[in-house]
Amino acid sequence: MTVLFRWIFFSTLARVMAITIAVVSVFMIAESFDKARAIGDGMTIRILAEYLILKIPYMISEFMPVVVLIATAAYITELSNNHELVAIRAAGAAVSLLTMPLLAAGLVVGLFTFAMGEWVEPITNERLAHIERVNIEKKVPLHQGVQWLRDENTLMRLTPLTGKYYSMLVLKMTGDGAWAQRIDAKKAYYEKGIWKAKEAFVSMPNIKTGAAIEEKEMFSMVSPLAPDTLVAVNPRDMSWFELYEFVQKLANAGLESTSYQFQLHRKLSMPLGCLIMVILAYSLCASTGERAGSASKGLLLAVTIGLLFYISSSAISVFMLGKQLPAVYAAWLPNLLFSGVAGYLLLKKEGY
Repeated sequence: MTVLFRWIFFSTLARVMAITIAVVSVFMIAESFDKARAIGDGMTIRILAEYLILKIPYMISEFMPVVVLIATAAYITELSNNHELVAIRAAGAAVSLLTMPLLAAGLVVGLFTFAMGEWVEPITNERLAHIERVNIEKKVPLHQGVQWLRDENTLMRLTPLTGKYYSMLVLKMTGDGAWAQRIDAKKAYYEKGIWKAKEAFVSMPNIKTGAAIEEKEMFSMVSPLAPDTLVAVNPRDMSWFELYEFVQKLANAGLESTSYQFQLHRKLSMPLGCLIMVILAYSLCASTGERAGSASKGLLLAVTIGLLFYISSSAISVFMLGKQLPAVYAAWLPNLLFSGVAGYLLLKKEGY
């Protein structure tokens, strides 16, 4: 690792950290004023402070590509205005010698973002959702709803009816992921480790007909999966590997998994977006021969593009939820669009 590499690499990371703190601080201040209206009747200053701290991982996961773009653009603008880029290029340094430490810093930040979304955010989101519902929105705790329960080879969906009863769908899988049995019950309840169902349809694979269906007026099934063993339905509450396995099980069951597929790919596309933002920042702000204000104009343009990246990512997710875009395409489309812009600007800047 050369001196130049270390200097650019650590300087970029320092500015990413500074911009991250600044952006998170601004949003926390705005959020505190917005949520302060709920103080009283179950909402205290301590709970508000806990809420703001718990929201930091969410903010980092959402804004890190934009933060990387602004931080890298600000650093390159500083180098350009101080004519340090001119000196580096005049010494015979190739573009790769400048961009490699920037990309390395972007990679480190991208891995940090992935780790934050993988191991921290799933833990904080559950408590965050509870505070938002109970202490801020003043609603009763959401104990019941459509629940997805699972163990190693069983996937269960429960839809609450009245009292202790649920509409139940059970899919039992083989070791290689193929379905072995499907149970559809209009009315079921759980008691002492046993699910007891009425009007149940039990389906099993059949070589001749594809599936053998048997209707049972009463059906019992021993299972450790109970209504209080709730697994988070929100895809943001799951790690990448949990999402991957869950999407596979939903696909095998023939069930809809759009939001889970979107989050599965978004966990990869957002960290990769940090690398794309580094290239875009260099393309916009690296100035060696233009007027002194060119790099500063590039910084302003970088901030604007960063906002467009965030807005487009949010808008695309809305189209995805409305089933107007495939989940995988929606997760990667912002990266594809902005990587094309970054590549074009970089080639144009270098005279290709």
